[in-house]
Amino acid sequence: MPETSPDIRSTRWPAMLLRLLARLPLPVLYLIADTIFVPAFYLLHFQRKLVENNLRSVFPEYSPAAIRRLAASSYRNTVHMLFESIKGGAITAAELARRVEIENPELINTLLQEHRTVITVAAHHGNWEWMQLACSSRLTVPLAALYKSLNHPGIDIPLQKSRSRFGSLLIEAKSALPELAKFARQPGVIALVADQGPRPDEEKYWASFLGRDTAFYPGPEKLARLLKAPLVFVHMQRLKRGYYRIRFELLTEPPYLQDHGALMDSYIKAVEKQVLKAPQDWVWMYKRWKYQRSMYE
Repeated sequence: MPETSPDIRSTRWPAMLLRLLARLPLPVLYLIADTIFVPAFYLLHFQRKLVENNLRSVFPEYSPAAIRRLAASSYRNTVHMLFESIKGGAITAAELARRVEIENPELINTLLQEHRTVITVAAHHGNWEWMQLACSSRLTVPLAALYKSLNHPGIDIPLQKSRSRFGSLLIEAKSALPELAKFARQPGVIALVADQGPRPDEEKYWASFLGRDTAFYPGPEKLARLLKAPLVFVHMQRLKRGYYRIRFELLTEPPYLQDHGALMDSYIKAVEKQVLKAPQDWVWMYKRWKYQRSMYE
């Protein structure tokens, strides 16, 4: 019998582990999450300095104790969100509907009647994986979600399967335009989570965000102008552990006569407002400000 190659094994085992974890009840997954969080944050200090430095730069008026408490809360919520996302590979539509409330789906339906295509933009706030699953399972039209593939196929492949469970069409961001143009021939929703920074070789839109010059990927504005589609921000509010509320907010709609950057600015302000309202639910475990504007101008 031929031996299984190391590359195949390295892809298979993570996928098997994720499928196994997805079958566990959420209370068990939260217990595992806390078992990881406590030593990672308090003993190993894994990425703790990064989280605290990011928070300190945005909230300089906070005391060191307040920064530590907020860092711990954000860190714990991030770990819980990761395990909730794993559960997304097996969660039922009924359970998802019980845990993720959609406050005003009628806004999307109204905009679809007028414009056919709607572009929704969100942030890495709350649980964006459940956000996509909830919208794709309960909106009345197809949903296309842009994504960037991960470097590890053993994680990327099951993640793509999870994200597409309720019918979402996943489109790789770096080659999205032809697929999106085809998708826009029918009524549908295009979903982006666009608050992370672009890659070094990608185009950047610079704006003041949380008091700092910050680079954003300009895709939301470009797509909205190209497809002549309204831009809708998706609020994700954590009600309590494992329960969320989604609310849609119309940012702007065509015809677009504003100057370049106006659409991006409306999105960035919406993200900033959401983060300042509930900073514990944004992902601070990320080098968001690794680019310096002066280096690119």
